Amino acid sequence: MASNYLTLVNNVLRDMNEVELTSSNFTSSRGVQTTVKDYINRSIADILNAELNWPFTRAEGKVDAIAGKQLYSFASIASTLKYIDYDNIFLMPKDYITNGDFEVDGSASIANWTAVSGTPAASSKFGNTMLVTNAEATQAVGDLIVGRSYIILVQTSGSTLTAEVGTSSGGSQTKSTDLTISSGNEVLLSEISFTATATTHYVSFTESAGEPAYIKIVQLVEDVTPISLKYLSYEEYSERYRERDSRPDTDKFADSEFVYTTYNDELGLTPIPDTSNRTINFDYYITHTDLSAYSDTSIVPTRFESVINARAKYYTYMFRSDVQTAQYALKEYEDGVKRMRVELINRKNYMRAV
Repeated sequence: MASNYLTLVNNVLRDMNEVELTSSNFTSSRGVQTTVKDYINRSIADILNAELNWPFTRAEGKVDAIAGKQLYSFASIASTLKYIDYDNIFLMPKDYITNGDFEVDGSASIANWTAVSGTPAASSKFGNTMLVTNAEATQAVGDLIVGRSYIILVQTSGSTLTAEVGTSSGGSQTKSTDLTISSGNEVLLSEISFTATATTHYVSFTESAGEPAYIKIVQLVEDVTPISLKYLSYEEYSERYRERDSRPDTDKFADSEFVYTTYNDELGLTPIPDTSNRTINFDYYITHTDLSAYSDTSIVPTRFESVINARAKYYTYMFRSDVQTAQYALKEYEDGVKRMRVELINRKNYMRAV
């Protein structure tokens, strides 16, 4: 378990023979205590800046593609964004299900799911939030395109479950598929294919075997292949495609093939999307956000907290003008960063060596 801000600070204070803080007086720290608090944040920032691609700073982002819209901002992640991994940007089919993981604000929830019969409920099982059907639950899904093929992905465990999709909430489905799952902890991923006959369909789940069926996650996507977007510099884009994209001709819209960035750090797609039934999925790396409350924790893995400690002690010894001792702490920090690189960046070589 990661140490909190208070523990990280006190570890340094203890090593420096200084008075430690408590959760009660953490915000009213003085002198060297406040200095060490600042150095902890500076040390974490130094570690994160030592490599662009620490795996523990990697995150996943998603933006809805909109028909006719070419430029997209990163406003929702701007405060933590370090850089985008442009080798891993995909145009993915949109997930039409709302609350497919049955969790809202960290709590179990069946929001957006309607009871057709019985009393469907959200529950926790095997450490995951799941919908307990023991009845019938349904959700209306709109904005489908008539004639297009779609896939429903369902991850379940427990009793026998019937999954249905059709144009009414119960009884008149155009397709019905039984998902037979053994009782117990087995988790099964099932797939249901259907062709939309209307713009709105209902996805329903029914359990009637007398034992609850647990649905971990539900997704409904168009049956299309994800597109890996190739990266272009803005200069390449301007030279090859800018003139075409500037024409007010919607016939030029299509599934995008390339991605580029503008001088305003916006993400651009070309060709301009011709549908809103896609999402732009990307990987990115986050920057350091200062710890503030005593209970805040660092994103640096727990086993490398000694590297934070060494860097903070280096700064503190330098603050005291104890240059010789500071050099020992600096060497400990530099060795720690090297170990992090070996274990986290060059992990395959590290595993072979072990």
